[in-house]
Amino acid sequence: MISLLKRPWMRTAFMLGMAGMVAVCAWHLAARCFPFPDHLLSHAPENFRLLDVEGGELRRLLGADAVDAQWISLEDTGEWAGPAIISVEDQRFHRHGGVDTVAIVRAAGQNLGKRGVVSGASTISTQVIRLIEPRPRTLRTKVIEAFRATQLEQRYDKAFILEQYLNRIPVGGNRQGLAVAAQRYYGKNARHLSAGEAALIMGLPQSPARYSPNRHPERAEGRRTTVLRRMKEEGVLREAPLLDNGVRWVPPPSRAPHFSEWILQRHRGERGELRTTLDPGVQRLLESVAEQAHRNPRYAGVDGVGLVVMDARNGAIRGWVGGWDPEHPGHGQVDMVTRRRAPGSTLKPFAYALAMQRGWLTPDSLLDDRPRAYRDYRPRNMDRQWDGAVSATDALVRSLNLPALEVARRLGTPDLLGHLREVGFLFHGARAEDLGLGLVIGGGVEVSLLELVGAYSAFAGDGARVTPRGVEDTPLEKEPIYPASVSWWITRMLSGPERNLVLHGHAAETEQVAAAFKTGTSHGHRDAWTVGWNADWVIGVWVGRMDNRGVSGLTGATHAAPLFGEIVRDLFETESFAAKPEEIIAWRGREIIAGLTDPDLPATPASPFRIVFPTPNFEMRQTGTGPVKLPLRTTGSDEVPVHWYANGTWLGDITHVKLNPGETHLRALGPNGQVAEVRVIVR
Repeated sequence: MISLLKRPWMRTAFMLGMAGMVAVCAWHLAARCFPFPDHLLSHAPENFRLLDVEGGELRRLLGADAVDAQWISLEDTGEWAGPAIISVEDQRFHRHGGVDTVAIVRAAGQNLGKRGVVSGASTISTQVIRLIEPRPRTLRTKVIEAFRATQLEQRYDKAFILEQYLNRIPVGGNRQGLAVAAQRYYGKNARHLSAGEAALIMGLPQSPARYSPNRHPERAEGRRTTVLRRMKEEGVLREAPLLDNGVRWVPPPSRAPHFSEWILQRHRGERGELRTTLDPGVQRLLESVAEQAHRNPRYAGVDGVGLVVMDARNGAIRGWVGGWDPEHPGHGQVDMVTRRRAPGSTLKPFAYALAMQRGWLTPDSLLDDRPRAYRDYRPRNMDRQWDGAVSATDALVRSLNLPALEVARRLGTPDLLGHLREVGFLFHGARAEDLGLGLVIGGGVEVSLLELVGAYSAFAGDGARVTPRGVEDTPLEKEPIYPASVSWWITRMLSGPERNLVLHGHAAETEQVAAAFKTGTSHGHRDAWTVGWNADWVIGVWVGRMDNRGVSGLTGATHAAPLFGEIVRDLFETESFAAKPEEIIAWRGREIIAGLTDPDLPATPASPFRIVFPTPNFEMRQTGTGPVKLPLRTTGSDEVPVHWYANGTWLGDITHVKLNPGETHLRALGPNGQVAEVRVIVR
C-alpha cells in the first residue's frame, strides 16, 4: 500500500478521497451543529379569507407584511403547475438530493466560457431555502443555501418540498404563491388551470416584474413559450396546448360587504379560512330585491334599505344587504342592518305575547280603541280614526296604538322594558322612568334590524329565541322566551289570507305561500319596517333615509312590506308553521291556553258589527291584467248571512269580491239592519 502511494497519481487520488471523506464528515457534523430551522417551513404569510356556506370567497384580508398569499395542498395545485416548474427550473428535481452537481458543472463551464454569469445551478430545494431565509446574494450565501437544501431533502420528501415552493413563489407585486396567481390572473382555482395557464404562471418566479402579463404581455408570452417548450422536451406535454386569449385581472373579492365587515369585526387577526353561514343563493335574491327597489319610482324619496334573512331554527344568517349599492360612493356606506333606528310598532307583538303569557289576554279579548290622555300624552292611530271595542287580533293586525298602550299600562313599563331586553333588545342606557307607556309604540328607544330578526325568532317555532350567528361552527344559542302556545297565537294573529293580500295583492285565483309579519313606521315617517317569519325563516326589512329625515308617505305597509313580499315569493317554498299546541283548548266559548290563561277571565262580549277585512282605506296593487280578488269578512259573518254592496250595487251574500282598478265603496248589511262601510283602492 505504501509503495502504491509513492506513485504521484495514487497520492493525488488518495488525498482527494480523504478530502472527500473529511468534507462528508464535516458536512454531517455541521448538520448536527446547525439544526435545520423547521419552524420557518410552518410559518408563511397567509390571507384571512371569509367563505360563504358553499366555500365561495366573500372577502380576503392581506397576511403579514401586506402579502397576498393563500396556502393550498399539493393536491390542489392541479395537473400542470408542478410539472411545469420542474421542467423549466429543475429538471433533475426527483433525482438529486438538494444540490444538482450536474447543473453546477454545466453552469461553471458556461460561465467560465462566457467570462460572466449566464447560467445558474439553483434547485427548487435551494430556492425554498432562499424564500424562507432571505440573504444577500453572495458566494457564501450559495454555500449556505446548498447546505440547507441538503438538510431539507434529508428531512422531507419531494412532495412536501414542491408544495412549499409552489406556495411561496413570487408572482408579481405583493402576491405570493400559485393559488393567488390563479385567482388574480385567471379568476379560477389553481386545480382548474390549463397547461397554458399554468405555464404562464410558472414563468413568473424567474422575474415577476419583467414577465408581468399585465405590464409586459409580450415578454410574458415569450416566457410561457419557453416553459411549454421545456415541458414538451421533458415529455410532460405530447402536443401543444390550447392557449388562452390573455390574462384578465381579477380584483380581490368583496361580496356581501356589510355582512363580511360584521364578521371581520369579530375575527380580525386570524389566518386561513373562516366559513360563514351566508347562502349565496339567498344573498343574490336579496341583492336583486334591493336593486329592483332602487329603480322603482316608489322609493325615489329614500336612499337606504336593509334586508336580512335568518334561519329560524338555528340562527344562521343566510342573506344580508345593508344598503342600496355599497360599491358606489354615497350609497350604502352605513350598514342599515346593524344601525339603530326608532322601531315604530314592531315592538307591539312582544307586549301582547307577554300579556298572553301572564294569562289575562287572548286573541279574541276586547280592547278599547277610543281617545284618551295619559297625563300630557294624547296618542292617536295613524289613520286618525277610532273603532271603539276591537279584538286583540284586530288591534295587533291593524297596529292600533290605543289598545297597545292599554296593554302596556297593565303590564307596567318596567316589566315591559325588562321583557324586551330579555328577547334581545339592548336599549343602551334606557330607563323605564324616562320612557313611559310610549315604549310599546317605539317611543324613546332604538333597535337594529338584526335585533328585531333575532327577537322575532321567538314566534317562529317553539317560543325559543335563537341568537343570530354568522359563522358555521359557532354553537347554537337558544333561549326559551314564551310557551309554544303563545308563539302560535301571535303567529296565527299575524298571518292568514288577509295578511297575504297586503303582501302580494291578488291576481284572480293566485295562491301565495302564507307568512306571518308585522309592519312598523316610526314617528315622522323616518323608518319603515317589516319583520316576518314562518317555521323556517325570519326576514327583516328596513326602508328610509340614512340621514334620519322623514319621507312623505313612507310606511311599513307601503314601502317595507312589498320588499318582504318579494323575498317571500322566492324563498318560502311551502306553507310552514308550527302545529297547534295541545295546550290551546276551548273553554266557555273561547280559546285559552290550559294552565296559563286565567280560567275566570271575563267572557268576551259580542263585538259591534263591522267589516274586519278589508280594513278602512285599504289599498292593494293589481298584479295581473284582470280584476283582483278580495276576501270579505265581518264580525259574526260565520253565523249570519251578510249582504254586500259595491258602489251601491247589491252583490249578495258573498265571501269574495272582484274589483277593477280605482276606488270602491263597500257596504255590508248585517243582522238587525246593522251597516258597516269601508273604502278600498285598487292601484
